[in-house]
Amino acid sequence: MGIESKLTQPSILSTAAICRILRTSPVPLTSEDMAKSLRVAFYPTVSSHYNVDNFLEKLRLCLLGYEVNIITYQQALNEGSQGRIGKGIVLVAPGEGKTGDLAIDHVTSLSNNMVVAVLGGKHPGLGAGALQKRVDALVSALVWHMAHVIIYVDDATWTVCNMNGAIDTYSHVALKERVLDSLIPKLAAPIVPPQKDDFEIEKHPFYASGLDFESQVRDMLAGSKLWGKAGLLASQTKMTELEFRTGRYRRIAAAFLSHRTGMSYGFLARQLPLVAPPAVDLDELDESPPVVRLLDWGQKDFYEVEGHLYVALKLMNKRYLIRVPNVSVICTRSGCEKTHLDPDKDLLRLSLVDGRVFVAVPKYRDVEDECQPSFDTVTILAHAVGNAIVASALAKLKSSATFHTMLERNGLALAHWHGFVYSSELPKGYQLHGLTNPPVPCSTPQAAIFALSGKLVALQRSLEAGVDYVGDVHVEPSHGTNITGNSLVELAGLVERAGM
Repeated sequence: MGIESKLTQPSILSTAAICRILRTSPVPLTSEDMAKSLRVAFYPTVSSHYNVDNFLEKLRLCLLGYEVNIITYQQALNEGSQGRIGKGIVLVAPGEGKTGDLAIDHVTSLSNNMVVAVLGGKHPGLGAGALQKRVDALVSALVWHMAHVIIYVDDATWTVCNMNGAIDTYSHVALKERVLDSLIPKLAAPIVPPQKDDFEIEKHPFYASGLDFESQVRDMLAGSKLWGKAGLLASQTKMTELEFRTGRYRRIAAAFLSHRTGMSYGFLARQLPLVAPPAVDLDELDESPPVVRLLDWGQKDFYEVEGHLYVALKLMNKRYLIRVPNVSVICTRSGCEKTHLDPDKDLLRLSLVDGRVFVAVPKYRDVEDECQPSFDTVTILAHAVGNAIVASALAKLKSSATFHTMLERNGLALAHWHGFVYSSELPKGYQLHGLTNPPVPCSTPQAAIFALSGKLVALQRSLEAGVDYVGDVHVEPSHGTNITGNSLVELAGLVERAGM
C-alpha cells in the first residue's frame, strides 16, 4: 500500500474489518509484502536475443533483492505432477517458444499459475493512439503467446503489458525501482475472472424494464451513449476474432474466461437507493444498541451481533458505530457492448449480502448464455458498500450532506474506464484517492480493499476541509479509474472535461 494509505487508512477502519465486510481473505497490500509472497521459476528455454537474456539476468537479481522466493524449474516441477509445475508459482518464459511446448503447456491452469512471456523488440500495435486499437493489439498478443503478462525488451526500454490493459514503458536505468513498483504487484495480484462458485444466482430474474428501476436504467442508457461518444470505453474484443496457435490454446483461454465470448474493459453501474441510518457516537452510550454497548470497541473495530456486522470508524477524533448494510447495483454484464446497451439482455443486478455476492440474471438470458458478472464484481460492490458506510457517517456528522441525500433518493452512479483525470479539474466536493497504491487490476481482492479504504480516506479529508462530500475518484495506477457520483450522464461530462 502506498504512503497515503499507510498513514491514514488504519486510523479509520482496520484492514481486518474491511476484509470481513467483503469476506475477502487477507492478501498482501504493499509492494514489499507482495514480493515476499511470490514464488518464481524461470522456464528453461533460450531466447537467442541479447536484450532478453541480459534483462532476465538483471530481473532475477532484482527479484532476489526484494526477497522473492526464486526456485529452479525442476523444483517447480517436483511440486506438481505430469510435467506441470505446482500451483501458485509464477513461470517466466523467454522468447517466442514452440507451439505445444510453451510455458502454458507446463502449468496446472491459467487460474492457478501466472505465465510471463519476455520478448525482444516492441509490439507495433501497443503504441497506437486510439484506445480500441491498443486494447485489440494487447489482447491479440496475450492470447498468441498464452501469457498473463508480456514484457517487451529493446536496447533502451522495457514494456510491461498485462490482462488489465496496462501498457507501461520504462528505461533500463529504472529497472530496480519499477520491478518493485510496477511488475511485482502485477505478478502478486493476478487477474482471475469470477467463477461460478464465487457467487450465487438469484432464483428470480432481473427485470431492467420494471418501473422500480426506471430512472436508473434511463440514466444507464443515456450515460452509455455519452461515454461511448467521448471514446472512454472500448468495444469487446471477441474471442472468435482472435488468432490462437492451436484449437487447444483457444479452449484453454475460453475455460479461463468461464467461456465468455471475449474481453472488454470498463463498467457502468447504478447503485440502487438506500436509506443509510446515521452512525452512532460510541461515546453516547444511550444511543447505542444494548448488546453493542457491552463490546470492547477498544480491542476490535468490528463485531457480529445477532447476525449483523457492526464496524466502528475513527473519524474526527471520535468513534462512530455503523451497522453494515446490504447493497445492490445494476451493472453491465461482462463482455457486452457497453456503448450500445440492450437493457433486457445486458444489465444484471449484483448484491452484497453479508459479504456474499448474489447475481440476478436478466429475464432473457441465463448464466450459461453469456451473462457473466463483470471481472470487477467485488470491487464494484466494495464501492457500493463503501458508499453506504460513508453516507451513514455523513448522516451523523453532516446531516445536510449532498452524498447522503443522493444515495437515499435515487442511488448513485459508478463507472470504471481506462483513463485518468486531472485532480485540479475535478468539481468541488470530489475527493481523489489511490495514487500511491500498488498498480493492481480492478478484479483483484487488493483493488476491492483499496476501493473501500480509499473512500474512508476521502470522507476524512472532506470532513477535515469542511467541504460538502459529493463523490470520489479512485485511481488505480497503470490501469484506470473508478468514479462515484450522481449520474452516469453527469460523470461522462465531468470525465471528458477533466480527463487526460
